[in-house]
Order: sequence, then structure tokens, then C-alpha cells
Amino acid sequence: IVATVAFGMGIDKSNVRFVLHRDMPRDVESWYQEIGRAGRDGVESDCVLFYSWADVKLHENFLNGIEDPELWRAKRQATVSLFNLLESGRCRHQAILHHFDERMGRCAGSCDVCTGVTVAELAAGPAARPAGGVAGESRAGSPRKGRPPQGAGASSPRRREASPVDDALFESLRSLRKKLADAQRVPAYIVFSDKVLMELASRRPATEEEMLGVPGVGPAKLRKYGRAFLGLLHPDRPGGP
Repeated sequence: IVATVAFGMGIDKSNVRFVLHRDMPRDVESWYQEIGRAGRDGVESDCVLFYSWADVKLHENFLNGIEDPELWRAKRQATVSLFNLLESGRCRHQAILHHFDERMGRCAGSCDVCTGVTVAELAAGPAARPAGGVAGESRAGSPRKGRPPQGAGASSPRRREASPVDDALFESLRSLRKKLADAQRVPAYIVFSDKVLMELASRRPATEEEMLGVPGVGPAKLRKYGRAFLGLLHPDRPGGP
């Protein structure tokens, strides 16, 4: 999806995996809100921001119609403050929360400042990254998001390396989810989020009791979808497809 900010903010998708800003937002609040579109299903997602001082000057042009000098200065300062935050060399998660008068320690492994991974290394692939590094953003990006308590807060674990069998099963579960969602005329995530499907593919519950142990599966959804998903997970058992 390539979108303007106005259109992008209305996207009703829980499983956005990447948010890439081609230039700098107008203030910290806008950046915070826009990266909040990533990973709403709880699955780790990446945000990258490209910026330069030229973006500050560009935003100034949009302020030319403001006649109140105090308002003009306040809006320009908001843009400068975001630029300074990005240039600060501080943990991205920590810096964002500090702006909103909240405190946390360094994320340690979920942003480019803490990992030292650059955009060039990110683009070159895993072979070019430092050992043990988790690339989450560009030199001026936004945090990698796992389970963010404030929209972009906590550090998150490295992505689980799925086997080809897990990947194939995950895609089969997604196909089943789409079929069920289409039949009910609801968005796919209403059935189960991607995170739940990943857990199902990893745990492979064999009974309703085991399926209830999967985070995101409650009694209501078990009644609606349990038989279908258990049948896919274990097609050779009675009741399978």
C-alpha cells in the first residue's frame, strides 16, 4: 500500500508489517501515530523513516499561510523538535516515550541506535549485519514493534525462524481463515490474527483443550472455528477434512 498520510491513517488492517516514511512527519505526535499502524495484531513489525533538514524547510512552506507569529513558531518548533529527537543518538523507543513524559530504559535490541544496524546493512541482508544484531530501523527510523504498551514502546524478541513445513502450514491456516471470514463477510482478523495462526502452526494443538491454551483462542472462537482449524492441523484424525 502506498498512501498519503490522510489515506494511510484510515487503513483498516491489523497485520501491517512495515511502515516506511519517505520523508519526515511534521511532529513527534504524527510520527508516533503513524507508526502505530504497524503490528496491531501483536506480530513483530518494522518501521523505517528517511529524513533530512530539507524536510524541516519543506514543512515551513506549509506554514506560510499562518498569520499568527506565535502559532507559526510553535508549529515550526514541533518539526524541529522531531528532527532533533531523530538526531539525538538516543534509543528510539526511549526518546519517543520521553517526549510524552514517560520513562523506560534503552530497548537494547529493537532499534538502530541500540543495535548499530544501518540502512545499508539492512538493505544488504542478514549476511551484512553484525552478529546477533536485530535490525529495526534506519539511522532515523522508528522502533521495531513487538508488543508495544504505548504504541511504540517495548523492545521485542527476534523473529522466530520458521521451518518450511511451518510456513506451509501457516499459509494453509491463512487460507482457511479467509474462507471462514468470506463466508461471514467479516475481515480475516476477526476470525484469528496472524499471531494466533503462527501459534497454531507452532503448537499444533490436537484437542479443544489444547487449542484453548493458545493465546487469542477463547471459548467463543473455539465454538465457532475450533473444529475447522483442528481438522486442518490433524487431517488424518476423525473429523478432519
